[in-house]
Amino acid sequence: MENNRKAEAEKIVKEMNEDKDLLFAENLIRDNKIEFEYEDKKYRIRLLTIAEKNELERLRTKKFGQLIQDKDILFEKDLIKVLKERGIDVDAINDEIKKLDAEEISLQVKLGESISKNEGEIILKSYKEQIEELRKRKAMLNTQKTLLLRFSFENQLLNYVSMVITYLSLDELKDGTWQRMFSTLEDFENYDNGNLINKAAIYSMTLQYI
Repeated sequence: MENNRKAEAEKIVKEMNEDKDLLFAENLIRDNKIEFEYEDKKYRIRLLTIAEKNELERLRTKKFGQLIQDKDILFEKDLIKVLKERGIDVDAINDEIKKLDAEEISLQVKLGESISKNEGEIILKSYKEQIEELRKRKAMLNTQKTLLLRFSFENQLLNYVSMVITYLSLDELKDGTWQRMFSTLEDFENYDNGNLINKAAIYSMTLQYI
């Protein structure tokens, strides 16, 4: 089970690394929008209008009511306890992430000092490679933690909200005019191109929360 979880995490991180636009999505923001191409078509993600924010809140409240009534759905803190009883320590993963964060900060300081002292490209390259390796390890751990906790009450609600934001904010360019890609949430949920939706979702979360 643990090997399957790690393999799934590795696959997700690998896909992220292969699509550099997703890693640096914040660099694509122009006028509170992110425009991108997929399969020779143009799309964009934009901030929500007031009406769309109201629709998001309505749907979020409805989903909250549905989830809170389901006694099989655990809150995150309770799910962490259950996982620990089964030998999966999420708190240990968090501790390892914090440790890697501290190591990265230390390396960033050393890198800055090396730049100011003009210590040479070989040393700078070494620090940069170490920082990159730490970030890859953190991405792996964060992805593993996300996979473990994705069925908690909090994460199910968060994932639903993220899905609705993507549905509301995704436009496509048709005949020179930007139009909402989906007229209903049902159309969005039944759409069969998961790669496009995943790409749009990452851009959407970047734009809404940056």
